[in-house]
Amino acid sequence: MEKLPKFSEMNAPEGYFETLPDQILQKVHPQNDWGWVKWAAVFLLFLTVGIYTFYPANETSEWIALEDEVNLYIDANYWSAEDVLSMSDQPDLVLDEIIEEEIPFLEEIFTDEYLTPTEQ
Repeated sequence: MEKLPKFSEMNAPEGYFETLPDQILQKVHPQNDWGWVKWAAVFLLFLTVGIYTFYPANETSEWIALEDEVNLYIDANYWSAEDVLSMSDQPDLVLDEIIEEEIPFLEEIFTDEYLTPTEQ
């Protein structure tokens, strides 16, 4: 220690220690104005909720998927036609659709030309 040079008395500049904490905080936490980002996030949140709430959902795709699932149950002999009719609110409409799909030539049989009396 004896070999180290001796320093004269050191004095800090006036007001150095009063402004030092503010200077350190500015370097550590720079002051950026990010208030608009918060408002943009709130706006996007409300926009997303509004679109999800008020935009009509595509219900036809749900019905098509449901119809395909019912057809799979019927094709796998897990459900019979009677089971499907018993689960329906309007079994007559379902039965008409089944008959129309299974026997398309019935429409040709019951046309006006077959039902009109023949003239002789």
